[in-house]
Amino acid sequence: MTKGRNAMVWAIIGASLALTLPGMAQAAEPIGAIEASIDGTAYQGETLSVPSEGSATASFQSFGPMTKVTIQAHDPDAESRMHNVLSLEVSVMGDSASASQMEKTVSWWPEGMNAPFYMSEGNEAEVQVDFDNLSLEGEAPAASGSFSALMCRKEDFFSEIDPDDCKQVEGIFDTPLVQGG
Repeated sequence: MTKGRNAMVWAIIGASLALTLPGMAQAAEPIGAIEASIDGTAYQGETLSVPSEGSATASFQSFGPMTKVTIQAHDPDAESRMHNVLSLEVSVMGDSASASQMEKTVSWWPEGMNAPFYMSEGNEAEVQVDFDNLSLEGEAPAASGSFSALMCRKEDFFSEIDPDDCKQVEGIFDTPLVQGG
């Protein structure tokens, strides 16, 4: 699998996470936030926890020495929880802010998963993630920091990116993390 396809698969998994949270609209509780500027437009989203399911849209999962950190924010003012979703995914080797970073992906789903979206695929060199805090151990795993990326439009999951329709995103995040299963 190519690096770009692998990043796309992780973005799909991350975006799908919200769909797998049963009753999210009623049972979800805000636990953290992403504040960003998407092509000059302010964005504010919440990471969500579903305590009854033990899941969250801000999570981490270890695969041997690598850990995938997913921070997915939902716009509380959107017409649907699945609209205006901003997702940041980073694979790290280590468990602190200084951990070596591998793959990094930023995606934005303005109209949900069944509509065109923006993703950093093909622009991996443009993705920057700086952790002020990354704690994956103990009773209170959490992540905070800043990010920036160039995201380009994709018509659907399997289409090529449109290099003529790109948006710059930069922002900050601060959220507890839930360990994924």
